[in-house]
Amino acid sequence: MKLETLPQYLRENYNKYGSNKIAMRVKDRGVWKEYTWTDYFLKVKFFCLGLISVGLKVGGEKISIIGENKPEWFWAELSIQAARGVAVGIFTDCRSDEVKYYVEHSGSVFVVAHDQEQVDKLLEIKNDLPKLKKIIYWDPKGLWNYDDPTLMSFDEVLEIGQAYDKKHPQIFDQILDQGSGEDVGL
Repeated sequence: MKLETLPQYLRENYNKYGSNKIAMRVKDRGVWKEYTWTDYFLKVKFFCLGLISVGLKVGGEKISIIGENKPEWFWAELSIQAARGVAVGIFTDCRSDEVKYYVEHSGSVFVVAHDQEQVDKLLEIKNDLPKLKKIIYWDPKGLWNYDDPTLMSFDEVLEIGQAYDKKHPQIFDQILDQGSGEDVGL
């Protein structure tokens, strides 16, 4: 198969290197954390399948991402691309009204947000965004007592994706194989 998309290249590196090579590193509280190609691929796979399970339609839907340069950003972006969706990046220093502009004008159906600061901006404007289905956050600090049905943690989406994969073990590869170099990628 001809490789045309970043998620297809990710799968290729996963098959080639697996757990034998490091794909990315991130410093967390002064300690370097390493992720192998297996870690990277499985995060993308399960997050993609989790998004599909909670309502993402394969092929062209938009999802905004607002957060710092962390592994979750890359996992989310490649998951969205794997589903042939479009990732819309939003600067973390945007005010709520600016975030609303990006989400509304892109037609994003989900937003993946880093932390409480970004979630608070989204909760402030969510009623003005009728297409918005879920706000998915990856850093739960400060969000423990939030009780809003649009909120989900990144880990919850991964778990849903793992369960979906058990019921449909071939679906991710089928979706990935449908990807094309002509797909929109922002």
